[in-house]
Amino acid sequence: MKQLFALCLLLTGLPSAAQATMRYFDAEYRIYAAGILFARVEVHLEFDADTYRLSAHIAPAALGRLAANTHAIATTYGRLQDGGFQPERLDLNWVRDDEVKGSFMRYRKGEPIEFVSGYKPQAEQLPLVPVKLSEVGHGTVDPFTAMLLLLKKAPLVDGCTKDIEIFDGRRRASLQLTDPTIVPKAAHDYPARLTALSCTILWTPIAGYSKAALERAADFPPVETHYSRISDSDLAAPQEMRGRSRYGSISIYAVRFFTELAAPRRRFNIRDFLPENERKTDRN
Repeated sequence: MKQLFALCLLLTGLPSAAQATMRYFDAEYRIYAAGILFARVEVHLEFDADTYRLSAHIAPAALGRLAANTHAIATTYGRLQDGGFQPERLDLNWVRDDEVKGSFMRYRKGEPIEFVSGYKPQAEQLPLVPVKLSEVGHGTVDPFTAMLLLLKKAPLVDGCTKDIEIFDGRRRASLQLTDPTIVPKAAHDYPARLTALSCTILWTPIAGYSKAALERAADFPPVETHYSRISDSDLAAPQEMRGRSRYGSISIYAVRFFTELAAPRRRFNIRDFLPENERKTDRN
């Protein structure tokens, strides 16, 4: 009887019990530079007990269009295993000069094994100490996944007592999370009226950075981040991140925190952001 039921699921395309546990969320962020709106970010998140998929569309907004009218889509997915993220693939695509370019990184059991990029760094961007992909090994996540905290069914405050290693295919760094402080929902004015966790994040470059980037890193102050739990899950994400850069103050602010959906959103497609004549040519 069990075999017959499984066969019926395959033939009819109905979701299995494992698929039925998948949950879908979306969020929207704004990025401000020196107090001026620079970009907006739409985020889609899917996860169940064992897997995750995180995707974002970054688009210029307001004065950001004057600096660079570039759209980008980042997608990362993998498994939730042993109390952490085990990435399987990272994709980054962008529209520049009216054409699509991209990079990707593949993993095997959480270890990066291939990185291919459509971006060629300038001579001044070449690293002092290059990163050898074969030496990265297990234990890193991409910078995008690093925005999420896996709480391991612990209190929210325990999410801010760890170190995270990040690797984007060329550069490797560590994030040290310290100074956890609970911020009651009555003590902040974020649109999502949720308890928040204030956390200090110190970024330290390890390898893959240019001489100029390493010199700037010495003056890069810690980033203050306020996390909140995503619904009743074991995942948390930022309500706001505040820091400083050579361009002045930077803030990433959730104008709509992660809202649960009954079904997944249509997945982002970078070709939707080509100029209209390019899209028509692409369809022919």
